[in-house]
Amino acid sequence: MEEARLGAEVDRGGSVRTYDLAIRPAGRQARLDGKVVRPTARYFGGFQVVLFAPEDLSVPRGSPAERRAFLDRAVFQRAPEYLVEAQDYDKVLKNRNALLRALRERQSRDQTLLDVYDQQLGELGARRMARRTRFVGEIAPRFRSAFEAIARLDVPVDLEYAPSLRTTAGDEPGVAAELTQGLTRSRAQDIARAVTSVGPHRDDLELSIGGQPAGSFASQGQLRAMVLAWKTAELDLLEEAHGEAPILLLDDVSSELDPRRNEYLFEFLRVKRCQCFVTTTHPRHILATDERVDYEVRSGSVTRQDSS
Repeated sequence: MEEARLGAEVDRGGSVRTYDLAIRPAGRQARLDGKVVRPTARYFGGFQVVLFAPEDLSVPRGSPAERRAFLDRAVFQRAPEYLVEAQDYDKVLKNRNALLRALRERQSRDQTLLDVYDQQLGELGARRMARRTRFVGEIAPRFRSAFEAIARLDVPVDLEYAPSLRTTAGDEPGVAAELTQGLTRSRAQDIARAVTSVGPHRDDLELSIGGQPAGSFASQGQLRAMVLAWKTAELDLLEEAHGEAPILLLDDVSSELDPRRNEYLFEFLRVKRCQCFVTTTHPRHILATDERVDYEVRSGSVTRQDSS
């Protein structure tokens, strides 16, 4: 296959925009209203989409990197400008790590550029941490309420953003200064390892149940209920923040949930009445009848199914 294309017309408040994405061997190209989008970050943020995929169910027991990515996707939906901020941070981090490798291999002896990178990472890192902290503060009470409704257990759950560098500053400039100081203190270690050891790229999202780490103490069913509670809370938060319900994408999740939690999911969707796209291997998993349209994908062909 030479190319794959995905397109959609999005009607938001009477304003219709056309999104198009082409995937080719040489890379991807995004178009908005027929025009190539540069930078690509401008393509995002025009409307909100919440994706619930089977791999999300492994997040509580996964690596900190998986939880950071999980959190960052949600923060971006809440504040689209966060994408550019995160990209700026990642670019400076990549440059700093490249310089650390050069210093370790003695291809360079000049550390003055590290001062510049440390200052930039401090400022960008403080902003990234502030965005994450605010988002976790917003979603946590919704998450706790949603879990109680889903699991129906008298066991408290909670979320906490866990920075790798605990700061004492009360504002963003203060956190930036402490991050920069931390980078300076770890410089010798970072050169020896050729990797940056301080910053939000080392942080974690901690999920707990009954005051204990969920990844170690929660059952598989409880973990799945926690992820479902997160997505439920995310939908509520985004609707409140942006004034309309996001589009929900469910990628074969129903087959991974037990019947009771799958029933809760569709009860919630009936109340929210958000537009929802569901993929599944069998129609019996979809507990919805109102305003439903089914399509079958077989051997690359898409066919609308008779509702009767």
